Amino acid sequence: MASQLSWLDHDAAAAQRSLQILSLFNEPDARDELGIGGIRDSIADQLFPGTSTIQTRLRYVFFVPWLMEQLDARNIRASAFRTAARDAEVGLLDELIANTSPDEPGVIGREKREALKRFPSSVYWAALGSWGLRRARVSQQQYYAQADRRHTQRNTRRTRDDQDTHDGDRSGLAWDRKVVELRPKGFPTHANLMLTRGEAELLLDRWTLHHGQSLLTWIAQDLAAGSTLFDVEQIWLHPRKETFPEDIRLLIDDAHRLNVLIHGAALLYNLELARLSPPSEAIAIDRGLDLMKWAEQDLPLCIDWDLGAFWKRVLNKGHTITPKTQEFVKAWLVLALRDRSDIGASVDCRQLIRDREVSLKRKGNRSRFENRAARDQWSGNAGLMPLSYRWPVARDFLGEWHAGWKNAK
Repeated sequence: MASQLSWLDHDAAAAQRSLQILSLFNEPDARDELGIGGIRDSIADQLFPGTSTIQTRLRYVFFVPWLMEQLDARNIRASAFRTAARDAEVGLLDELIANTSPDEPGVIGREKREALKRFPSSVYWAALGSWGLRRARVSQQQYYAQADRRHTQRNTRRTRDDQDTHDGDRSGLAWDRKVVELRPKGFPTHANLMLTRGEAELLLDRWTLHHGQSLLTWIAQDLAAGSTLFDVEQIWLHPRKETFPEDIRLLIDDAHRLNVLIHGAALLYNLELARLSPPSEAIAIDRGLDLMKWAEQDLPLCIDWDLGAFWKRVLNKGHTITPKTQEFVKAWLVLALRDRSDIGASVDCRQLIRDREVSLKRKGNRSRFENRAARDQWSGNAGLMPLSYRWPVARDFLGEWHAGWKNAK
């Protein structure tokens, strides 16, 4: 029986996290085999709030409000809103396909079209709330269900003593008014993915207002002042890192160390799996050599890492980081540094990695160490993709934002 994942419709952020989890099932080497996703996402949210690994192009944060506001203006009833929203997004897709070249990246649904299951509205809903472009603090499904209420609120007027009428209930405004004002005449006709100057200005204003201490905002402000967007693979390689605010620099240093530390754990994890599978002798040799190289060249970065200060920077930031996860990170750091001359032979290191994976996957007996069927699906590279903390998405967004910023007013 195929595995299924479902979630209750609590809020946009929860739904977004669920969508990101689903996306990882299509990227087996990127799965969080050792349970540090909460730490990774805590760092990513502080550096690049509102971003997600399933997002593609930045201008969708305008497309979605424009479509929804148009549906509200047509007084679409709650019972029909979901279908109408889907039709509107398919219509937008048709326009984008017509107005962009076939090799233009990031058009959501170009290949699947009407068969698309994950529409832009679901992909960007959490970002719209995080950046203050969505005023209504509701999930997407709640937004659909409240269409009738919004219709009533929009029609509510009260009269002052001077007989002038005005909005009687501002809570009926689901979207930032300036977002709505920027909608091009005739939208979605002629829609494309290029930001205008006005859109870029609004985004910078909202990023500054809602996430003024984030790296996303800092880099955007730096670009607005004339700096260059650097196309580096990892954020800790950014040439201007030393000019970042101190809190951000410390968090990036933590991110770098965590990436190094968990990469070593993933190497040992794959080495242990290879030892259980005789046909994987070549993988065992490769991972063993990789592990020795890692211990010699990379692990020293983690010497004197102040985990106490690190936990203060990442705990209670909207993501669950359990005591057991903290204990695992601490134990792996201590043991790896202690046994780095031959981690692959360390009984303590090997047992720690096995115990961690088994404990995380005990429900349903999904551990590759205990379930042969699960091990047969192993690629030899599980969990070896570097932790990027959504920098690739943020870098692309900032590039699009900067191009819009440079457009003539």
